[in-house]
Amino acid sequence: MARVLASAANVAMALAAAGTPAPSEAGWLADRWPTILVAAVIAVVVILFVSVLAKYLRLTVNLFLDTPLPVPATLHNYDPPEGEVVSFPSRDGWTLRGMFINPPGQGPDRGTVIFCHEFASDMASAGRYACPLVEAGFTVFTFDFRGHGASFTPPHFEPRHWPSHHEVNDVLAAIAYVRSRCDVSRTGIGILGVSRGAAAAVMAAALNPFVRCLVLDGVFSTDYSIEELMKRWAQIFSRINLAKANHPNFVYRFLRALTLLYVELKCRCRFPSTRKALEKLGAVPALFICGERDTYVLPEQVRVLYELKPGEKDLWICPEAKHNQAVASDPKQYAERITAFFSRHLSAAESADDVRPDRRIGGAG
Repeated sequence: MARVLASAANVAMALAAAGTPAPSEAGWLADRWPTILVAAVIAVVVILFVSVLAKYLRLTVNLFLDTPLPVPATLHNYDPPEGEVVSFPSRDGWTLRGMFINPPGQGPDRGTVIFCHEFASDMASAGRYACPLVEAGFTVFTFDFRGHGASFTPPHFEPRHWPSHHEVNDVLAAIAYVRSRCDVSRTGIGILGVSRGAAAAVMAAALNPFVRCLVLDGVFSTDYSIEELMKRWAQIFSRINLAKANHPNFVYRFLRALTLLYVELKCRCRFPSTRKALEKLGAVPALFICGERDTYVLPEQVRVLYELKPGEKDLWICPEAKHNQAVASDPKQYAERITAFFSRHLSAAESADDVRPDRRIGGAG
């Protein structure tokens, strides 16, 4: 150290003797202050951007993981159906529980409809939504998603109201089981899904060619819902309100992509897009149902999904109904619409040639 200091002193003395001023810290800063100022401004901007981004991500992640879905107060205002209770394997080997509900009498087989219940419910809720189909002569197969009802709950699995690849696989397993028990090669299979069950049904239909038609009650897309949560709650919990800043759509998409990446790693599952799956279903007729007073899945969101889906489709916005409540607000209209839809698109007179060819959309969604 002493040698280094002595060498520096000698250099300074030599420079002084030559008439050259020794370099100083003040001189160095004076020569480079524009560069330092620009670097400092950039650093401040980056820190502010990261802090705002982190705040929004924390907000959207918490909303994604903790926001409860509204459970209808009249969820159990129906008689549980009776039928043949069965067990069948999921695609990853867990045991799922289901039930075949056969129509009364010995009339002609009008087709088979799989019922996909909403979050926090079970297969018995088919008695609330699907009874008109049974009375009209359709066979209804209802089942419990994993973590619900009598189906097995895998270790470390926590059911959420967002449709994951697990729920999509459960619908695909139900389709495979129904095909093993019923002759659906000529008719295909119809699906009646409610809320999360409807979203999972859409993604399963995009993967299975035997799904002939869909009734989607309260369907939603996870990506759109996350963006809506950002815009709706940011002004309450954040000083910088993205909803009023007129940011382009890519800002929300970027935040949504980061949110999904984080929660998929945290939850160890994928949350595929209903929107992307709908765009693949041009050959599958669909009836969209939503409530005019639905504050969870806004009618505007359902209209966007309806417009995105190509091919034959119909939309019924039930006046005065809340989430999943069209069946309670106007039960007669509900029964008539779903029965007419399946009667039109799920007929035993169809030929095997009408069943759609197989296709893939890349994973579950």
